[in-house]
Amino acid sequence: MYLFYHQQTTCNLHICKHNNVGIFIIAVMNYPSFYFLTLMALVQSPSAPTHLLVTRAGPCSNSGKTTITVSELSLTMRTYDSLVSGVMNISEDLDNGWYIKATMQKCVDIRNIDTCDFFKSFSVVKSGCVDEDEMENVYSLLFHYSEPRLECPLQAGEYNILNYPLFTEDNYLAVYESKISTSVFGYTLRLDGFSEDHRKILCIEAYLQLVYMRIHEWVQTEDAPETTLGPNKEEEQSEEELI
Repeated sequence: MYLFYHQQTTCNLHICKHNNVGIFIIAVMNYPSFYFLTLMALVQSPSAPTHLLVTRAGPCSNSGKTTITVSELSLTMRTYDSLVSGVMNISEDLDNGWYIKATMQKCVDIRNIDTCDFFKSFSVVKSGCVDEDEMENVYSLLFHYSEPRLECPLQAGEYNILNYPLFTEDNYLAVYESKISTSVFGYTLRLDGFSEDHRKILCIEAYLQLVYMRIHEWVQTEDAPETTLGPNKEEEQSEEELI
């Protein structure tokens, strides 16, 4: 996956850097309907570490009828990853060579799509089921979580994706609440898929919300206030004297 950060960004297959900021994407799935399922963005910055949290994934709201359709995907959050489940339906056999393009918008308030503006568009898959090396490895990973098992070339049928692991490094559900801040800023990611003869076969989208961590000074001090409900040291000493 290839990310972008303003005009001076330099990228290779998985890592993009912009000055002191690095954006790390772990392979957005190179398979039509679940291409984005392993999306993980980690923005590294010395002042405010940020992550992009997937808050919604599923079919495009205005995609019309396509050869490949997906249900609204369920996201089960865990400490170090999330589990994604859903249903994909392929209405006809598809030859190898399909391709996928992505469009991203940046949103002042991800809760209101009217605040979003165009950010970036790029090619994600150039020749599906024909790609080799890393692309092929990604296909194989998805196959293990589909029932019945997906194969190339894509065959018509209904496929269940069950508990596919989406690694997000830290989905912020297990860290201390005092260290968490959630911004309303975010991105939309839309993936449009096309057959080898350029027919539109797929449209899926995801909403990504910016989450960042603030380290409060009082959390790191030895004199931090007690957070448990048990007795403090003075109360314990008083009880011992009474005994």
